[in-house]
Amino acid sequence: MIETAVYRGRLYPQLIETSLRQIFPDPLFFENLLEHDAKERFESKLPLFRWFRREGHLSLHLICRHRLNIGKFFYEMIQRWLLPGRRLDVTSFFSSDFKFSQIGSQLYTLAEMSVRIDSEIEWELAEHNLRVIDAEIRLGMVSVYHASRLLEMHLLSSQEKVGVLQEKISKLIQRNPDEIDYDIFGELQHFIVMSKDEFKTPREPHHLSRIITLFYLFRKMLGADREKRPGKRHIRLKLASVQLNLPWGLKKVLAVGVGLNFLSSHELFEERHLLRALQNGLSGIKAVPDSFFANEGTEDGIHTLYLEIEKENGSDFTAEEIRRLRRFLPEELKGAIEVPLHSLFMPRNEEEIIRHIVTLSGQLRFVKDKPQLILMFDEQKEGDLFFTVVIVRILYPESVPIETLFPKDKSFLTYIPDRIKRIGMVRKRYPKEATVFRVKFSSQPFLRDDHSVDLFRARQAVVQELHELIGELRDYTGGMIAKQIEVLGALQHLMGESDRSLSRLLESFFHAIYPIEARSIVSPEALKKLFLLWKELLDDPSQKVIQAQEESVFFIMARPGHLPEIDPSQFNEMQLISVRPEHEEKFLGYLFFSQTEEDRARFLTSTTGPMVIDCSR
Repeated sequence: MIETAVYRGRLYPQLIETSLRQIFPDPLFFENLLEHDAKERFESKLPLFRWFRREGHLSLHLICRHRLNIGKFFYEMIQRWLLPGRRLDVTSFFSSDFKFSQIGSQLYTLAEMSVRIDSEIEWELAEHNLRVIDAEIRLGMVSVYHASRLLEMHLLSSQEKVGVLQEKISKLIQRNPDEIDYDIFGELQHFIVMSKDEFKTPREPHHLSRIITLFYLFRKMLGADREKRPGKRHIRLKLASVQLNLPWGLKKVLAVGVGLNFLSSHELFEERHLLRALQNGLSGIKAVPDSFFANEGTEDGIHTLYLEIEKENGSDFTAEEIRRLRRFLPEELKGAIEVPLHSLFMPRNEEEIIRHIVTLSGQLRFVKDKPQLILMFDEQKEGDLFFTVVIVRILYPESVPIETLFPKDKSFLTYIPDRIKRIGMVRKRYPKEATVFRVKFSSQPFLRDDHSVDLFRARQAVVQELHELIGELRDYTGGMIAKQIEVLGALQHLMGESDRSLSRLLESFFHAIYPIEARSIVSPEALKKLFLLWKELLDDPSQKVIQAQEESVFFIMARPGHLPEIDPSQFNEMQLISVRPEHEEKFLGYLFFSQTEEDRARFLTSTTGPMVIDCSR
């Protein structure tokens, strides 16, 4: 005898028996239920999912051991995935729990659904989709967990996901009361309000709850980090492979979660900064569309970001690539934070222009002298850089006007005319011509990782382009700059192959050497020695002062407040070189050259004088 769980009248048992006779057409099936092994033989056929085609209808049947909400699971899976994107004509749906009183108290669930299908094309599509979701439905019938996960992945709308998220977060609080408090609902509320449907739709609630929890824990950990080391930059990072449920199927991508603290209210870190840092560490990657989400945390200065990336060639990320990103990213992220700058404008001093023209004119004394060039930075405006160019040259019969040498389609420089004038003669035969003009070009190629403009490189690019367009020129004020480039290149060569973060440190160190002319004089070997001392301090926060000595050179590097300021006028010119690199702290170091014990003793005495805490002068 068949009994239902909710109604013991004749209607439900008869419906269930009718369905069972359709599914099990063997006429002896019910007669054999009284045998001793009937339960085992019946359950050996479970879970059972079958469908039949009958007179314009598709009849679908499900039988399994009782599972919570299995009827809803069955209905939703068929409704959404039988003919995706089309409204189903469901002519009937029936679900009930039942048991066989003859063979025990085990509760079973039966569900039956009938769908009208008119065209042959829809029949073929429905049969194809049923074969696709067959395994998922069977998996959901034997496991409540898998049924809920399948519903999360395939069926929930954004609004329904919010309810599931709230439930998951509540359970997280109950399971981890020491780590997660009820203030996590503030993070959840921000996520619900600020995240777009394009972000929530392809991500199941389990995935979204992990993002919310990660942001919450990042915020707590960064707050604790700031209490221990205030005024410092702190980074938290999480990398994990995740799957997206896209309309065309599952897609495996790499999720990147980042938490960091801002040191000033003017700092900026957005998707483009995070993506650039990732691409610096691993080439051939791109952001997954609509995968970026951030909580800017303007009040507490803590910024949390989430982004998913994929390879441009579609392949998976290897374990080695993920390890490399974990190792590389923290320093790269620090260097990618942008401090937006206002556009620069400095009205040009006409007296200075005239003085430059006179100076350059004096350099042209012979017929074969090269044209003379002075290049000056003018302003930065709306992503463009402007330089003023002063060129004084000897005019020969074959000379052409300078403005004709700037083709619009072949040079990155835009020519902006100012003035052209004759300023004298060479041997009373060849006139001298002074040309003053401005050039405009994009600052984008000269942005550093922190999005500041590298005027050093921009100036060199302009000089090289002028050489290409106009011909051989003498850069009147560029001799020392060229020498600095040479010394920096030699120093980078001595350091050998290095990652981008070390290269940035080396460049920052080089441009912190004073006096400036020392950058073109001091040997790269000595600079390498001092740089390695600084790197040792960065790697070991417990050390405050490090020093080393060679035959005629003394090296010393210290953290702020552990080395006094030394007046270089106490020593001979270029005998004392200072370096003031910055990396979250303002360090101070010295390079001292001397052949005598007396000078070295005087220098060491100076380094043990009164401490000067502010080393930023």
